[in-house]
Amino acid sequence: MLSRDDILSNLRRLGELLRTRGLHGEIMLTGGAAMCLVHSARDMTKDIDALYEPKSEINRLAAQIAREQDLPEDWLNDGVKGFVTSNAQIDDFMVFDGLKVTTVSPGYLLAMKLMSARYGEKDYEDIRFLLKKLQITGMEEAVGLLTAFYPVERILPKTRYILEEYFADLEAV
Repeated sequence: MLSRDDILSNLRRLGELLRTRGLHGEIMLTGGAAMCLVHSARDMTKDIDALYEPKSEINRLAAQIAREQDLPEDWLNDGVKGFVTSNAQIDDFMVFDGLKVTTVSPGYLLAMKLMSARYGEKDYEDIRFLLKKLQITGMEEAVGLLTAFYPVERILPKTRYILEEYFADLEAV
């Protein structure tokens, strides 16, 4: 598991390694790393889901950092690429020597989490956190945010169930 400090340290190290090679990288954080680092919604994440360039060089350097820090090989991965669309909203986050770090906006992160819709994992807690943070109070508003980024036909039934359950819980309070 990676703490906020671990994430920052490893990103700083990645920037150093890029800089010593005369390179500059860019990384866009999503998923649990964004929830932990940007939104302070949780203390840890199992990995860093991100998009990054230069991809092959960063993959090589991430493998080096994994060996140095005794991390899993996939501590930094781009498995999220299937959930990032061309209309993603990006926010600047921080810059290290050699590495610019951005993140997806909270609304876009919520849409991504809803599209992955994994019950029983941290995603459900993250979805609840982001719905509260964004002050989304109804199903129509939540679906409207989701369809601003993804075609309605891609929305899975389980995504609707998650939202219905969340709003039913709100009404019960």
